[in-house]
Amino acid sequence: MTPHARYYALHGLIAAHADAAGMSSATAQELLRRAEVALAAVSFAHHPQGLEWLPRAHGMDALAQRLRSGTVTVADSAVPGKDGYVRNSWGFWGPYAGSETALGILSPGRMPLPGPRLDATAVRDGLGELLELAAAKELRTDDLVPFGAKLCVCAGGEHPDGTWLARLMCASDKAGTAPRSRARRETIRLLARIIATHPILRFTRDAGHVLAFGQFLTTDPVTRDVGVAPVWRGVVLRNYSVGAWRRLWSWLVEQVDGMITTDELADRLAEALPDETVAEFVSSLPATQSTTGAPLPAELDLRRAEEPLPLIELRVLAVGARRAGELSGRVRDAFLGRRGVELGPEWVGRRLDEARSAGLRDTARRLVHDLVARSQRIALAKARRRPDGSLWLPTRLHERGGFLYRTSQEGRGDVGLRLDQLGTVLATCGVLHFHEQHWSVTRQGEELIA
Repeated sequence: MTPHARYYALHGLIAAHADAAGMSSATAQELLRRAEVALAAVSFAHHPQGLEWLPRAHGMDALAQRLRSGTVTVADSAVPGKDGYVRNSWGFWGPYAGSETALGILSPGRMPLPGPRLDATAVRDGLGELLELAAAKELRTDDLVPFGAKLCVCAGGEHPDGTWLARLMCASDKAGTAPRSRARRETIRLLARIIATHPILRFTRDAGHVLAFGQFLTTDPVTRDVGVAPVWRGVVLRNYSVGAWRRLWSWLVEQVDGMITTDELADRLAEALPDETVAEFVSSLPATQSTTGAPLPAELDLRRAEEPLPLIELRVLAVGARRAGELSGRVRDAFLGRRGVELGPEWVGRRLDEARSAGLRDTARRLVHDLVARSQRIALAKARRRPDGSLWLPTRLHERGGFLYRTSQEGRGDVGLRLDQLGTVLATCGVLHFHEQHWSVTRQGEELIA
């Protein structure tokens, strides 16, 4: 939800303008919403079909019909609710607020307030014309075309607000008092080095593979000295196990058609697995470590196999359990995270060790009972009482009288590592550049992270 550098600048602009004018919260809120509508309209005028490398401006999809008609009534489009560009009363400030506060662009508060690192002059010079567009009654897309090169979400790197944000994102902390700033700068250096040495099209997919596997992080003269490199390796490797649980749980929920018992659900998982012992299952896993100790892409190899999804994901979980004994140092610490947690790699390893002589199918049946019970515990812990007195449970899988039923499907996508968002923010403030199907580091980017 935070892929655009220009929203960091826009929200800073609103904060500075509202503060200087002594605006009330309600007035600042209306201005922010109108300015976000104007930004969506200008971005549509500049790139009606969108860009391959950059998500659309926020609200553009909701405004698509009005934008294609050629005229946008700003007041109607900015009204919160299903008929406007977004339901939230503060527009898209919410998803960005935490990052904007952490960067010092904004100060904590119930409305955007100028922070200690906001350069009001830079954001005004870069985006100030949006305030004029936001004050208009109507915006005609044809009239907005000339504004695109300066105000579109793609154009920040060529203007003062982008230059300011790039410096802020890449700032070094020479005093050594801001670990978050150091981690951010080191992550940007790491990502930039990977981009400079590898063909990168998708940040999470392509750069993520370099972070997780092989010797590059430890042998490259730049990355071997980047402090966060081993942490990122552990985080990316752990993400494969997290994704495996999501896919496996999604598959289980998908099997609940109508009302079935947990035993019936457990049988469906068992039927998708081979008739072998847990020891045989573990011994069939691919190699996870090279002769030099570098992680091998076992998870990727497994997911390329044409086998039932639950079998593949159980193997990915078993690979994660094996890695818990192979990794060391900061990589292992980041990979394991909080120790002793249910479903973590160490937990999976203990379950597999305890069941080595048992059948894989019987072990899987017990796992289904554990997962269903766990899902119900979590749902009850997060339950809320509705105004009418009924109980709301945050779950798609429900249990009543010994039977399971689902109200919708579970997602099975991986938990985001935010590398894609970081990449597009860096691109739209001038640190990175996309051309001919690959990313590169700009001259400004090289200077900022040197």
